[in-house]
Amino acid sequence: MLAGCYGPSLYEGAPCERSEQCPEPQRCVSGSCTLNLPPPIDAQSLEADAAPPPIDAAPPIDVMHPACSEAGLTCNGTVTRFTCGGNCWVKCAGTAARSTAATACAGWTGALGEIGDATEQDCVATHVGAPTWIGLVQSTTATTPSTGWTWNGAVPVVYTHWLMNKPDDADGVENGAEQCGSIRVDGSWDDDNCGGALNFFCERP
Repeated sequence: MLAGCYGPSLYEGAPCERSEQCPEPQRCVSGSCTLNLPPPIDAQSLEADAAPPPIDAAPPIDVMHPACSEAGLTCNGTVTRFTCGGNCWVKCAGTAARSTAATACAGWTGALGEIGDATEQDCVATHVGAPTWIGLVQSTTATTPSTGWTWNGAVPVVYTHWLMNKPDDADGVENGAEQCGSIRVDGSWDDDNCGGALNFFCERP
């Protein structure tokens, strides 16, 4: 499941499901981020929309997503491609700070990986190998270590797989020290300092 934003540096035309996944001032129109907004709706267009389509009308064409390929990913190490949760994932085995990793994923037209359920968790966990950034990020306004977590700053975290007693911000008190999330070799999630150098997962439809 990929529902997070793709980052402010992403070019126009990235795939999307909702406008909050697109950088301002772009909006999600027909499955793509764009600056070209549809014309305003008027009574005449509403009347036309209400009319039944011709019998021989062609069915709508699905949004075309990029092929599952590692091409375009900036990584200073080995890249592995795989599929989990019906989406394309890549792992960069070169280490980077979280912000650098997020930029690399956006350049690949994806985002740091988002794990939506136990099935996707089990799949991704088989590809870890070393501590690896995923899309978990905590709001700077969080008041406790366990609150304010989202996927890539946009989508609330519903399913979790935190390591026992994590997240803890290192000492159990919210102090802004560990605002980014990673997945460990055993598959459990941990909160980390965003400036740490880790491998990273990217994901896209």
